[in-house]
Amino acid sequence: MINKVTFELVERTRAFAMETDGLIAQLPGNAVTVYNPLDYAWDLHRQYLETFGQEHVEIFLLGMNPGPFGMVQDGVPFGEVNFVKQFLKIDGKVDKPENEHPSRPVLGLSCPRSEISGKRLWTLMQSHYGNKEAMEGKLFVSNYCPLAFISNEKNGRNITPDKLPLEFRKKLEVVCDAYLTDILVLLSPLHVGGIGNYAAKKLKHICKDGQDVITLLHPSPANPLANKDWAGICTAQIKAAGLWN
Repeated sequence: MINKVTFELVERTRAFAMETDGLIAQLPGNAVTVYNPLDYAWDLHRQYLETFGQEHVEIFLLGMNPGPFGMVQDGVPFGEVNFVKQFLKIDGKVDKPENEHPSRPVLGLSCPRSEISGKRLWTLMQSHYGNKEAMEGKLFVSNYCPLAFISNEKNGRNITPDKLPLEFRKKLEVVCDAYLTDILVLLSPLHVGGIGNYAAKKLKHICKDGQDVITLLHPSPANPLANKDWAGICTAQIKAAGLWN
């Protein structure tokens, strides 16, 4: 349902997309290709905001930045394509980024690869909430940085924001901090949590009013702990914070 909060959230996110676009040209050198799914996958991201961006959402979870087979493909945070279509019920056309790395094509919801982090996250949420209607007003997932950074090496390896040049990273953090501050005001979540230590640190920096920040184990397969029983560990962390009881 589109109301004043979701309208303002959409408008603020559109402005955020343009702000981050303005930073891309300032990245030094030509070693990195940058994707901004808030541009080429805006239609799907807007649908996500309008569906789940509600005031006083129960839980707000923050990730780091788009994964190559998740949000990079469809504009939805942790957007494993099958869950985006079947569980979140989001569909639409995805365009191409302005500069596309040959090893990292954007195929939209036709992407055959599964984003493991997203699959783990949304499998757990589906198991808990049952369907997307039951999740509305209960959960909102976002990313601290909307940009994906891809090495211009042949394999197109993913570069996380913490590995960017310091001067550029500081400029990016100013823009991302401002957006995070504004959407937390708009959504006024009862509980906030970082998916991984990086996101939790960013939330703690913003949430200076004493609001507790939950730190959840990141579901990335690059994290050895996540490959054992991520769903069980994450559920225990959420319950230990007094939620899902």
